Amino acid sequence: MAFYDTWPKVDPIIVLVVLCLIVLVDRIWEMILTKRQQLVCLNAIMVPEELRGIIPPEIYHRARIYELHKTELQIWKYLIDLIITLCELILGFYPFLWSLSAKTLQKITSQEIWITLIFVFYLTIYICIRFLPVLIYDKCLLELRYGMSGKFPWYLYCCIGAMSILLSQLVLFPLAAAIVFSVKFIGYYFFLWFWLFWATFTLLLVFFLPYCCIPCIGRQVVLPEGTALYMEVKRVCDVVGFPMKRVFIIKTRTMQYSNAYFYGSCCLKRIVIFDTLLLNKGKEPNEIHPYEVGRGLTNIQVAGVVCHELGHWKHGHFYKATIIMKIHFFITMGLFGLFFHSPQLYMAVGFEPGVMPIIVGFIIVLKFALTPYLTLANVLMLWNLRRFEYAADKFAHRMGYSIQLRMALVKIYADHMSFPVYDQCYARWHHTHPTILQRLAYQQKLDVKAMNAGTY
Repeated sequence: MAFYDTWPKVDPIIVLVVLCLIVLVDRIWEMILTKRQQLVCLNAIMVPEELRGIIPPEIYHRARIYELHKTELQIWKYLIDLIITLCELILGFYPFLWSLSAKTLQKITSQEIWITLIFVFYLTIYICIRFLPVLIYDKCLLELRYGMSGKFPWYLYCCIGAMSILLSQLVLFPLAAAIVFSVKFIGYYFFLWFWLFWATFTLLLVFFLPYCCIPCIGRQVVLPEGTALYMEVKRVCDVVGFPMKRVFIIKTRTMQYSNAYFYGSCCLKRIVIFDTLLLNKGKEPNEIHPYEVGRGLTNIQVAGVVCHELGHWKHGHFYKATIIMKIHFFITMGLFGLFFHSPQLYMAVGFEPGVMPIIVGFIIVLKFALTPYLTLANVLMLWNLRRFEYAADKFAHRMGYSIQLRMALVKIYADHMSFPVYDQCYARWHHTHPTILQRLAYQQKLDVKAMNAGTY
C-alpha cells in the first residue's frame, strides 16, 4: 500500500478546481507584473541621469519602443495561455490526445512507450498551432503599432514551424522513451534516482565543462604572461591569493556578448574572460570588423570585473549555489513523486480511474501541480543570486576597484544596449542580476557608507 492511500480521498473535481486556480493566479500575477513594467517603460521618456552621455537619445528611444512591444506581446501571451490552458484542463485535452495516440497505433501495438512517442508528436504539432494567436497578434497589430517591419513572410514562418516540429522529435523521441523506460524499470522511487543522476551529472559537468562545452564557444587559453592585461589582473589576484594559472581567456568565434565568470573549486577553480570583454577583442583595429572597433574595456576596467569575480570566489558563492540547487531539486523531486503517484490528479484532468500515462504525469505535475512551489523557489533563488552579485560588488569596492567596476558596467551596457529602466517588483521576479541602475546606485551607497565611516 502506498503511503498516500491512507489519506482522505479528494474529489477529482476539487483537484481540478485547485489546478485551475493555480493557473489563474499564476498567469494573472505575471500579467500584473508585466503591466507594471509596461507602465514604467511608458513613463521613462528621458534617458536616466546616470546614463546620460552614455546612451544617445535615439538609441534609448529604440530600446524603449522594443521594450514596449515586448511587454505588450508578453501580456497577450499570458492572456492567451490562460484561456487555452483552462480549456485544456476543463475539456479534458490530455485524455483526448492520449486516446487519439492509442487509436493511431491500435492495430499495431498497445505498449505505452510507442503510444508515448505518437503522443509527443501530436503534442508538438498542437503547441505550434497553439502559438498562432500570439504570432498573428504580433505580426498583424503590434509590429504596425510600434513601427517594426516583419523579418519574414508568412510562408517562411510555416516552413520554420514544420522544420521545428520535425527536428524537435530528434530530441523529444529519445527523451520521452527514456523517461517511460526508466520509470517502468526503476519503479516507485524513480524520482529519487532521477535526483541522484542529476546531482552526479552536474558535479561531473564541473570537471568536463572546459573540455566539452567551452570548445563550442571558442578556444580557451591561460591568460598570456608579460602583457599589460596580465599585470593588471595579477595585481588583483595576488592580493587575494588567486593563482594566475587559473585565469583564462576564451578566444570566441562568433559571440558578441561581453562576459566573465568564475566557477569551480579547489584545483578546478577558474576565472574565465571572454575576449569580447577586452578593448577591440585584444587586437589591432584593422584585425576586427568595423562595428567591433571601440568595444570592450580597458585593462584596468577588466581588472575591476575580475575583482568582482574574485568576490564570488572569496564568498564561496559557487559552493553555496551548488548546495542550494541540490536541495531545491531534491525537494522538487520529492513533491514530484508525491503528485505523480496520485490517481486523483490524473482523474482531475479527465482520465478514467487506473489510467495514469507516465509522460502525461510528467506534464501535468510539472506544469500545474508544482507551479506554487517552483514559483516560490524561483523567486527565492533569484533573490539569492542578486544577493551574490551585490556581495561581489561590495568585495570589489573594498578592494578599491569601485570606480573601475562602475566604468566597466557602464561601458558593457553601452556596447550591448538594452532598456535600462525596470519596475522593481518585475525585476525581483525575473532577473538573476541587479539592473545596471541598481548596481550603480549600490556602489554609490557604498561610497557614502565609506565616507561616513572615514575609510574612503
